[in-house]
Amino acid sequence: MVDSFLLIVRQGEDRKTHRFDQDAVVIGRSRECDIVLGDRLVSRRHCRLERRDGGEFLLIDEGASNPVKLRGSKVEQEEIHYGDVFVAGGTEIQLMAVEAERPSLDETALADGAQNAKDLEAFIRVAKALNEESDLSQLLTAIVDAAIELTNAERGFLLLGESGESTVEVARNFAQEEVHTPEFKISRTIAQRVRDSGVPELTTNAQEDDRFSSLASVTDLRLRSVLCIPLRIRGIVDGVLYVDNRLQNQVFKEREKALLMSLADHAGVAVHNARTMRELRAKQTELQSALDRVAQLNAALRGQVQEQLAEIADMRERLGGAGGGGGFKYDYAQIVGDSRRMRDVFGLLDKFIDAEDPVLILGESGTGKELIARAIHRLGPRNKGPFVSENCAALPESLLESELFGYAKGAFTGADKARDGLFVAASGGVLFLDEVGEMHVDLQKKLLRVLQEGEVRPLGSQKVVKVDVRLITATNRNLEELAREGEFREDLFYRLAVLPVTLPPLRERREDIPFLVDRFLTELSKEEKSPKPRISSDALEALTLYRWPGNVRELQNEVRRASILADGVIMRSHLSERVRDPVPVEDGDSGLVPAERGTTLPDLIRELEIREITRAMRQSEGNKSRTAEMLGVSRFALQRKLEKYAIETDDQKQAAPAPPADSEEAS
Repeated sequence: MVDSFLLIVRQGEDRKTHRFDQDAVVIGRSRECDIVLGDRLVSRRHCRLERRDGGEFLLIDEGASNPVKLRGSKVEQEEIHYGDVFVAGGTEIQLMAVEAERPSLDETALADGAQNAKDLEAFIRVAKALNEESDLSQLLTAIVDAAIELTNAERGFLLLGESGESTVEVARNFAQEEVHTPEFKISRTIAQRVRDSGVPELTTNAQEDDRFSSLASVTDLRLRSVLCIPLRIRGIVDGVLYVDNRLQNQVFKEREKALLMSLADHAGVAVHNARTMRELRAKQTELQSALDRVAQLNAALRGQVQEQLAEIADMRERLGGAGGGGGFKYDYAQIVGDSRRMRDVFGLLDKFIDAEDPVLILGESGTGKELIARAIHRLGPRNKGPFVSENCAALPESLLESELFGYAKGAFTGADKARDGLFVAASGGVLFLDEVGEMHVDLQKKLLRVLQEGEVRPLGSQKVVKVDVRLITATNRNLEELAREGEFREDLFYRLAVLPVTLPPLRERREDIPFLVDRFLTELSKEEKSPKPRISSDALEALTLYRWPGNVRELQNEVRRASILADGVIMRSHLSERVRDPVPVEDGDSGLVPAERGTTLPDLIRELEIREITRAMRQSEGNKSRTAEMLGVSRFALQRKLEKYAIETDDQKQAAPAPPADSEEAS
């Protein structure tokens, strides 16, 4: 009777056992083969297994494009023994004797019935323990302890990781004690060979085994019985299970090998499950952290939205056009401003616009003097005529004179034809001369004559030209003081200052800043043809509190810069450092830093704000709108600070001690 043999086929996590009685078995993708493999890496007739008369087996390649491998090497024709594993494409096939088929959770095929039952009982207990353990670290330890118990090994090691980078995760002995410096206690060569080939290695005496006796690690560690099994996780070799005994030969045989291979199968599933559980827990923790963060952000966002809605409502309540309407004769909608100072300006303009007298606009650089001049032209009776503008500080005296009065042909080198001056060009309309305080005294005299006589004489010409111009001038200098010092003609000053208009600096009209910011953002949106940027309440508060030495022009540039840096919403962090963190200035500063004066910067700011709010509340007799105007902040910002510092508005008392009454702030 011909003995049967088994071929155990592994494809990923699938395992099938085929039993054969014939002496030749053909393996391939063709349906005519004895074992059909649905693997693209396998040829139609890939290889065959032949049993010779003496009972030995030969593994023969059938000319496959991807030759069959045995012990990690390509095979043309090679002798193969029971227990050996060969690889066809991506499929592992193991030759087993019928009586040596590996035990599983359900059955064993060991010859000894009593030993069979004992091993099965131990295996079931181990498998149950592995299935119940979800902590990865404890699971790996349990796997090694189980391997030592099932094989009666002296020591056990579990290595995990990619090829060439495997690390010893667990190292234990039969007494369930840790093995120190395990990386120097095993044969790395044997472990790596099993890791790379996926084929188990068993030696009953490594010192005399030709496969291992030449290895330095085997000699140095005096290894004898060694059993190393590949650990597959989801069909991929991800490590090895290594047990040994340094003192005894023949500790491990086919029985221990089969048990350990079955343990490795169950261990691979358990490790995969434990890893999955660990990843799920980590993701759950990460998700919960993200949810908590989202909740915090939502709460903060709701607070910001509520603040902005309240501020918008406050703005709308006070807006009334912000320069357009408000009971004025003319519509000043193009000039943003609803503060008391700007309303005073609009009141003057109502009276000056229809007149023909010169207007002198006074104010710091960047306050919008040319904007006022254009409003006088646009709203006045000369709006059909031209508006001509010139900066007196931008041209030298000789060139400015020719620009203003014109010149005849040949009046000077290069004057190849006559040219009208700005007075003639502006005839019937408005001529705006900015920085008039920079005009040379000699030119001032000629300008005065034009105002007195209503005519100009071009350079190099004997003829005079009648002009009908309303003159508007502007300066950031004190012309009256310059006239007293002789730097500006006094008679010209009085002619220019018939109708004076003084524009307040931005720091004296802070309540207009939110409206200006909104105007600038609207203009940017139209210019860029993009959605209008928004601004956070913190950023708007910082803009409102800054002193703005460059006035409206500086504010406009700051808003433009911040909108470029922002992503749809301007935050405080997008503002310039000087704006978001201004340095407070106090009268009588001793020159000492806060720490040297026994305080801190936040405390100084707190004391300053409490002191100034209290003083303004006292002067306004508790009127919040008037108090906010005096402080240069919005009514909404004032209310926030009253609540922040617990300042009682009914009797002007505050929760915190009041600062000394004689301490003043320079704004």
